[in-house]
Amino acid sequence: MTRWPYAVCALLALLLVQTGCSSSVLQLRDQLDLHFGGYRQKFDDKKELVTKFLACTRQAHDEPLNERRDPSASPDPLSLQSPEGQATSVRPLMSLIDRVRWRHQGKDASLYILADVLDDVANDANARIDLDKLKQVVEIVRQWHGHLGLDEDQLEQDASRFARTLLAYNKAYFGDLSFTARSDYAGAGLRGVVKITSKGFVDRSGNALLFPGISAELEVSPANSVRMSAGTVDSQRVSADLMRIFLEAFFDAAYRVPAVHGATALQVGPDSLESPYPEFDANRPMISLEALARVTRDALRAEAAVTSFVGKAVRGGSVFSAQNETLAATLETAAGVIAKKLVEHEGFCYFQVTEGKPAIAANDQAGAEYVPVATP
Repeated sequence: MTRWPYAVCALLALLLVQTGCSSSVLQLRDQLDLHFGGYRQKFDDKKELVTKFLACTRQAHDEPLNERRDPSASPDPLSLQSPEGQATSVRPLMSLIDRVRWRHQGKDASLYILADVLDDVANDANARIDLDKLKQVVEIVRQWHGHLGLDEDQLEQDASRFARTLLAYNKAYFGDLSFTARSDYAGAGLRGVVKITSKGFVDRSGNALLFPGISAELEVSPANSVRMSAGTVDSQRVSADLMRIFLEAFFDAAYRVPAVHGATALQVGPDSLESPYPEFDANRPMISLEALARVTRDALRAEAAVTSFVGKAVRGGSVFSAQNETLAATLETAAGVIAKKLVEHEGFCYFQVTEGKPAIAANDQAGAEYVPVATP
């Protein structure tokens, strides 16, 4: 019988132990190409600016700045390193989830995992991504998109801001189709035309995303002949797209970072208790156009870096491998989009504070007084 060298046996045993005991947590703090923590690190010891920055990050962008802390908060001064300071960007998510609880009984509990994931990512001292938590997010997305299919009419009439935002984003992604009929000039009757009334979902920075199975135009003749042009529907792409749509809706509903003209967020109708989504106003910008471009670039860089980092971990022979390419694509997209939305939120706050730009509530954009955010 062939005997294996002792060193080989020891190595195999070590690999088996590492595989069996390996954690699903990926550490981000040592990844130098990640950008979501950069804005916080630029403040140094500028305590007044730090206070205003943390006040900005713990609320939505269409709300007047409130620097008052909760009575239950720690009496220690608020700082970037304190537990409360590390978690300020999580607070708008918790507020949104509380509103979802009020409008959708029984559908709010699972959303708390998103706040938990963001808390992990936003913690500068121990930034990490837990793949098991991301898998729970995948299940949440499946449930909510199924909820849209069953209750679309009801959600259009009476829903939380998040549900209405998700519905609008979902419909835009699938083309927001409408059917019209027109006369056939040859006298053969009517010819049905399916028109795509939107160019797809457009995120707050102006990037468009459309379901690949939809053609730009599809015509049906009276003889039932069909002419269509559409891309291939790929499970990896569609699953990743639906994850992106969900997270864009959730974080936009929570943070409400001003959107550029044409964004789908601006088409979400408010109810009587909520203000419309804020649009970036070039005449009275909350941050400069150069800063807006910088935040957008940094957000995309963060998404690219985190997507790549998680993708390497969940594919191939890694101990974290999902052994499922569709699931892997969904997980890496989830991690990347969460990082992007965090950078958008905190980057916008950073430039509001450092540039001394005013903040204005969305329902006051028509000409109300400014609420100062920082002194020049």
